[in-house]
Amino acid sequence: MAICWSHHARRRLHARTAHAGKETNTTIEPHPASGSAAFAEVAAGRIRVLLVEPRRIYADILTRTLRADEFAVDVACSEAAALAAVREDAPDVVVVCLGPSEHGAAVLDRVRQAARCGVVALTDTELAPLVSRVAVVPLGGYDVLSMRIRQTLRRFRLHSGPVTVQPRHFDDLVIDVEIRRVYQRGNVIPLTRTEFAILRVLSDDPGEPVTCHQLQEFLWGTVNAGGRSALGVHIGNLRRKLGDAPTCPRYVRTVRGIGYCLAG
Repeated sequence: MAICWSHHARRRLHARTAHAGKETNTTIEPHPASGSAAFAEVAAGRIRVLLVEPRRIYADILTRTLRADEFAVDVACSEAAALAAVREDAPDVVVVCLGPSEHGAAVLDRVRQAARCGVVALTDTELAPLVSRVAVVPLGGYDVLSMRIRQTLRRFRLHSGPVTVQPRHFDDLVIDVEIRRVYQRGNVIPLTRTEFAILRVLSDDPGEPVTCHQLQEFLWGTVNAGGRSALGVHIGNLRRKLGDAPTCPRYVRTVRGIGYCLAG
């Protein structure tokens, strides 16, 4: 559900949530009733995103940024609040920040079971560059996250059912996004975090090029000449591990003047 409260009307509610066997106070965003006039006015013409993030500072940063990119955003800071919003408020896409603990994966599973919309999982590795660059870069530049949200929504609407993240198959290559592993002919390919991140982004929309600018922002949160050279090194290492020929790569292809794509 989307929300946009005025400075004077904004307030906070405290929910009691169970965590690690103890009850803790969790701050959640207030929200109007589903289908209310206020909600319709705020969300009209926008993609409605439910952001599930218990860490207030991260939630605030991502909310400001996504709203600057014309998304209507509501925040759930607990599992209970997330499940209630999923069931009652009909978001278009849910973004679940997994966090450093295994609890985030459990929340993701329960949200997927309850949601009738697309779900995007955001790991801390992916979140770090988004948060670290906010202080020095204008809001609204989260190209890769915005792209993932829109692609997830398109896939959901295309299939008219809940989106589940299944392993992605490209000939004899299998990319399991959920457990962050890549298999080739049944064998695990040992990739670094950066190499896997590159492959995951390219596999979001196979055959479509991702610019060097977008890849650098996604990986490091900044763009510079040195970053482009470093990206080329990581691409080379990734191709070598996948057995791609340098002159005629089978999987990770160069799109001249643009960037790279994964062969569809």
